[in-house]
Order: sequence, then structure tokens, then C-alpha cells
Amino acid sequence: MLRNDSLPLLAALLLLTGCNRCTPKEKETKADAGPPAPIPIPHDELLPPPAPWTFKPARIGPGIPGIALPDGCQMRAPLVRAKVAPSTRFVAAPRGLGVLVVADADEKETPPRLVGVGGLVLDAEGESKGATPLPWLDAEAMPRLARTDAGAWLAAYGEQSDEKLSRVFVHQGDHATPIGEGDRFDAIDLACGSSRCALLTTRLGNVAAAGADLWVGSPNEPASSWKRTEIVPDAPDSDARPSCLARIEAPPPGTDASAGGGVVATLLEGQELVFWDVADGAARSLGRVPAPFGIVDATVAARPIALVYGAAIDDEGCAKEGGKLRFERVGKEAAEVRAHAPPVSGALRPLERGVLAAYLAPLGCGVARKVAYAVVLDGEGTPISAPMPVADATSFAVAARGADVDMWIQMGDEVSWVRATCAAP
Repeated sequence: MLRNDSLPLLAALLLLTGCNRCTPKEKETKADAGPPAPIPIPHDELLPPPAPWTFKPARIGPGIPGIALPDGCQMRAPLVRAKVAPSTRFVAAPRGLGVLVVADADEKETPPRLVGVGGLVLDAEGESKGATPLPWLDAEAMPRLARTDAGAWLAAYGEQSDEKLSRVFVHQGDHATPIGEGDRFDAIDLACGSSRCALLTTRLGNVAAAGADLWVGSPNEPASSWKRTEIVPDAPDSDARPSCLARIEAPPPGTDASAGGGVVATLLEGQELVFWDVADGAARSLGRVPAPFGIVDATVAARPIALVYGAAIDDEGCAKEGGKLRFERVGKEAAEVRAHAPPVSGALRPLERGVLAAYLAPLGCGVARKVAYAVVLDGEGTPISAPMPVADATSFAVAARGADVDMWIQMGDEVSWVRATCAAP
């Protein structure tokens, strides 16, 4: 998933409307009042849609930047490009082919202010369409977003309710559903599969506690009715905190039992990343891998896999050992790769066969120029080749479903849409 786990989603619908009706009343959050009711959010109370994107065939020739694909990938459709504002932000749902959430920002203000947000359906032969209003206000914080296979967008965010307590909301269609109020209660990750969605949060309670909560349910039902499972660490003095969702879909038949059978969430505990399999209302650990310097992303293929930083990173985003990275695998020795500097973002996307790893990294400590890299892993998490520099990029996003991969690479005022197929041998 394309995320920086240290960035909270600060967008709050209360700020959008300036009224109290976007926040449930005190009595609605009491345990004896039943599940909180969804709160209608008219679309005109969200930011207006962003400017549409119009794609055209990419010109190929001397002096025109090209695109390189890693071993195991090939183009499934011609390369197309769209002109966008350099200040444009965008994020992809992990399985969302041909769709993006796009945000237009006014860079004249400090910090930048978002002026248009929406989920866009892209057209490789023309203008995008179908802008869906979504609650994303902070230009510097990517929202927790998910998209169902049926095309519905969901968003999750936390909102401070008083000096100590905060609420978590799930935005569905034209309403937001509060799922609870607690001490440092916050939304960490959100994902949807073919028939269900999962939300990973900190633990819900009057006093913050180690561990996490996983909420799983149908996207067509209010999130307050989703089934909650507590992930409680084994050690009483644990500092475990939620990191990301590594899998939402059940594994295919014949998958080794070590990969689990339910939704898989990850928690950072001490200097390790712990994979938790949640099925039938119970959570069990699948194993843990070293992650002393933080993680880029995690997923589950034939076994749990995490892309982690291989060296300590300072406040400037630099590391003495450069861009050292490791693919850590439960029950298997790590595989190491390198970039010129630590990545600023990245994602692991499960394929029909194997996993695609992609990340954006500067060409050196303090260097403004960045490059998007990609490499295909086999099901065990072993790279089948060295990472490929795909293209220079100021930002990027990637989605995959089956063998199909979409990658969007922004360089200045232009976004290249790469449509490929990728698979491990």
C-alpha cells in the first residue's frame, strides 16, 4: 500500500462544515444506545471535484523521457500521458485499476491548501469522468482510502472530540459513520476486497492500550455494524501499535497454512513487525520479522513479506548506509536490495503469481531528483532481478489485480500511465 505510516489523516468533516451535526451527539456514542447512526454528509459540503485529466498517446523519440519495466513485466497497452498541475496530489487504491483519487492544491498558500478532491475514473483515450466527492483536506497527509470492486469509495479518519478522546469515522457514499470514541483512537489503514472491507485502528478504550482493533464487514453496511476483533499482544508490557493491512482477501486453495486464512494485519512491536491473522473473530500470530528502522509496506503471498528499511534514517531522510532495503520474510532469510537513498514511499502489490515491489527514492542524500523503482518478487518474496529504475518521478502510485498492473508516474506537469502485466516465473 502506498503510504507513510507516520502520517496521520488530519482531515475532519467538522472543519468542512463548521457545524456540530457532523459529529454524533454524546448520547449516540454510549454503549447502551446501540450502534451509532450514520450522519448524512451532502456532497456540496465536501471540496469540489478536481480538474479532469485528459490522456493522450505518449510521444516517443530522442530527448523524450521513456519508461523501463522490470524483469517479469511487459506493456499490455500503449503508454499515455496527461498534463496536470505540478501541485497535483494523487493516491491509488491497491486493487484499483484505471482509477485514482486526485487532489488539486493551491501552492501559493503555506502550507498548501487543497481546492478540489475526488475519485476519478480514468480514460486512456480522453478525459476522466465520474468524480466522487471524498473527505481529504490536508495536502501533506494521504487519506486512508479504499475502493470496492463494485466501484464504491470509502475513507476513514480520526477526529479529536475533546482534550483526551477522539472519534473514528468511516465515510461511505453520502454519509459518515462513527465507530467509536476513545483515548488516542485513530484510523491506521483501510482496504477492500471483492466482498468485504477491513479497517485497522488503534485499540478502542477509555485508556490507550497496546495492540490494535480490526473491523471487518460489507461495504454496503454501516461500518458501525462491522465485526470488531481485538489484537492483543502476548506480553503485558508490549508497545505494539498497528502498522498496516497486509491482506484483505482469503488466500487461494492450497496456500500453505503459514500464510494464514483470514485478513492479515501487521503491528510494530519493539524492533519487529508482527503479522496477525484474523479469522472467525480470533487473532493469531503468523510470525515476526526484524524491522528496527521502520517499514515501507507489507503483504502476504506464499508467506508474509515486508519491505523494511535496512539502516537508521535521520531527520533529513538520509542514512549513513544509503538506501539499504530488505525484503523480510517469515521463516526465511531476508533478501537485500539497494537504492541511492532511503525511499520516501513505496508499495507491495500481490500479483496472480508473485508480488510487485515499487518505491520512490532520491538519487542521493539531499538530492531533489527522485526515481521510481520496481522489481518482481516470487511468492517467497525473493527478487527475480535487480530493481529497475522505471523513470524519474516527483510522485507515483501503483495498483494491481491479478497479473494486471497500473502505475502512474508524475514528473513535473505530466503524468505517465503505465499499463502492464507482471508475473514471477
